[in-house]
Amino acid sequence: MSAGQARDGERQLGLGDVTASTVANIGPGIDFYFAFGVIALAAGVAAPLTILAAGLAVCLLAFAVAEFTRLEPSAGSFISYVRSGLGERAGEVTALLIAVGFTVALAGVFTMAGGMISLTLGRYAHWEPSWLPIAVAMTLGAVAVTLRGASLSTAAVGVALLLQVAVMVAVCVATLTDARTHLTAAPFQWSHLHRGLAGLSAGFPLALYMLIGWENGPALAEETRDPGRTIPRALYASIALTTLLFLFFSYTTIAGFHYATSSIGSASVPFLQLADRYAGSWSLLAWLAGIVSVLATLVAAANSQARMIFDAGRARELPAILGRSRPPGETPVAALAAMTAAGLAIVVGWWLCHESGLLGGAPNPVSLYAECSTMGTILILFVYVLTAVSLPLYMRRRHRDEFSLARHVALPALGVLCLIVPFAELFQPGQAAPYSVFPYLALATLAAACVFARVRHTRRQTA
Repeated sequence: MSAGQARDGERQLGLGDVTASTVANIGPGIDFYFAFGVIALAAGVAAPLTILAAGLAVCLLAFAVAEFTRLEPSAGSFISYVRSGLGERAGEVTALLIAVGFTVALAGVFTMAGGMISLTLGRYAHWEPSWLPIAVAMTLGAVAVTLRGASLSTAAVGVALLLQVAVMVAVCVATLTDARTHLTAAPFQWSHLHRGLAGLSAGFPLALYMLIGWENGPALAEETRDPGRTIPRALYASIALTTLLFLFFSYTTIAGFHYATSSIGSASVPFLQLADRYAGSWSLLAWLAGIVSVLATLVAAANSQARMIFDAGRARELPAILGRSRPPGETPVAALAAMTAAGLAIVVGWWLCHESGLLGGAPNPVSLYAECSTMGTILILFVYVLTAVSLPLYMRRRHRDEFSLARHVALPALGVLCLIVPFAELFQPGQAAPYSVFPYLALATLAAACVFARVRHTRRQTA
């Protein structure tokens, strides 16, 4: 069912709601906290330029999604769009990549729901309890909020987003005020990029990852008023807003560390170290903002990603049981339950493997967050490519009168070209395990999805 077929009473979300949900799904707190140190180490003082480049690349990718949504808004989002352009088998491949990729990535957020609380208690109460039971409890609580419907959960996400951004901006103001005598434009000058284009390329994949979550809005099409107009506007607004926030946070962090990017890279969470140094007694708020950011991201991501899986179940591209819903707003209860169960199984299984000695090292939640994010991102990048390739075919087939070589071929092609750098970095040989395994695991998942789609297609033809 497309958004146009949804009941009018279910369409309660406006531009502000969808934008807030999308920004929260991107996670300006959690992503910046744990990613910027690596970006600064790779790109040097001009690391903000990698964020700017990633923002522009995401705008190109979002263009294809916005065009599809303008003409055919659907809760299935990428799945529906690829199906419309490349056919049913490609839609089924996309459905499986979405289900696996987003579930794995969401497992990392589940982990940090407990990890961030445990780290904060350790910092201020000198007591660092096991993060696993906290992660399970917070995940179940967040999912319970999403089960109340998109309107209530999106409102809660909006409040949480305002709180985290307000605290982070306050830390930045305190830092810049203290460091005002040595503020320069160096972070935005090409000459201060470490190794020039090579440094930009090294930091670009992680900067691009920080913006993943921008695709949140289209999955809320059935709960959004005038989705063909509202969602494209929310897409661009959320990307622009988050990119500006990341640029502001990154400039402040570099200035606050006195342009010593090696110190930023060696800090476990650079922004929190910045808060401890410049915010004084109220630095606790920055730690609490991190917790709020994780929970907001969890609710927003579960809301949108479960709806994609729900639509695929409803269209029989995934098991039909995943297409079950209930009021309010046709909440996708089966998809939410499946994603939650699978995500928690990944978290608990990873923890048990470390505790039992099957995997080396302690079960550090930050490590699992990074691993899940990386693996999930590779699969999601495949989906971006399929969507960009689908757009010109869809426009030629169904909207030939609006087809434009510049808009529907050149722009999506530029978006795909932007993905060459992150693919090259993620598939680079010589990485430490398990990152060296992830590219091959992703290709195996893609191959399995293709085989699955072919088998289902053959069965339908012979039925």
